[in-house]
Amino acid sequence: MPRNHHFPPPPGGPTVTDELLKGAIDFHHHGYPEISFDVRTRMEDVDEMAIARDAGMAGVVLKSHVFPTVGRAYHLKNLVPGIEIIPSITLNYAVGGLNPMAIEFAARQGAKMLFMPTWSAAHDMERGGMSKHLRHLIDRAEGLKSETGIRLTGSDGKLTQQTKECLDAARQFGMVVCSAHVSPQEAIALADGAKEYGIDEVIFSHPDSNSVGATREEIRDMAQLGAVAEFCALGCLPYFQRIRLGDFAEIVSDISADKSILTTDYFFEWAPPASETLRMMIGSLLMLGMSEADIRKMVRDTPARMLGWSESDFKRIASEQAQLADAAEAGAAA
Repeated sequence: MPRNHHFPPPPGGPTVTDELLKGAIDFHHHGYPEISFDVRTRMEDVDEMAIARDAGMAGVVLKSHVFPTVGRAYHLKNLVPGIEIIPSITLNYAVGGLNPMAIEFAARQGAKMLFMPTWSAAHDMERGGMSKHLRHLIDRAEGLKSETGIRLTGSDGKLTQQTKECLDAARQFGMVVCSAHVSPQEAIALADGAKEYGIDEVIFSHPDSNSVGATREEIRDMAQLGAVAEFCALGCLPYFQRIRLGDFAEIVSDISADKSILTTDYFFEWAPPASETLRMMIGSLLMLGMSEADIRKMVRDTPARMLGWSESDFKRIASEQAQLADAAEAGAAA
């Protein structure tokens, strides 16, 4: 039976913040297990997805730094109907790095998101990003060195043949491409080169993160190439605080809400459910004076555009959620 988890609305009923969360699509959510069983999350995936569904969210992209999330998404869809659970693949060493065959395997099992390398990226290793944290969890991560890390470009600054083959696979299966933890310069080359494969938009993954470390100018350069900049709720939480919400709002004003998305990037046992944190971010941006229309673009319209969704997809999901809510109410009254 599907689980039902509902966070009650504030006294007086749902607010504008609640309404803006409805239909939201989170393009960056880590589930459990991730990396090892020692990296715990606040809840099991089935509970996280049920809370997101009952808040009215339309979709969640499951990301892993290690393995494609196709199997996990397949089973979660059966356990938690009424929300689109979208699998992905990340091109780290665990899947062979820049491996177009791995992309095809994942795509044929429903993967819609393609993340370039994270902890396997040479840039991440140089900056002490995710690769540094792995050393506390995986013995062989001690051997990760930037000189053997993955780069999307050669010494000439142009995309390597392997990278091009990965873009071709993404084109074949209509996947959304994310830059992940490669350098801003590699990301710019990726956004530019992707156009040769009919991929007009890529996601510039959390440019404010330590793993990427992009400047405002590089964010603008990516936006001018048609890229969409991602900003994660995780970066605003107390432990990280890598970006002030006010700075994020300034960047959105600079590059436009059409070129920005808001995601969660979640896995920590001390963190609240990702959907609730996304709601907190929405409410905070409203208090900073950001318009409802711009927020809706970042959490709903732009992700939907990149996935190729139409309004009929949102109507179908909302109808499924309403039917589930009616069934739950009827069951409670019986």
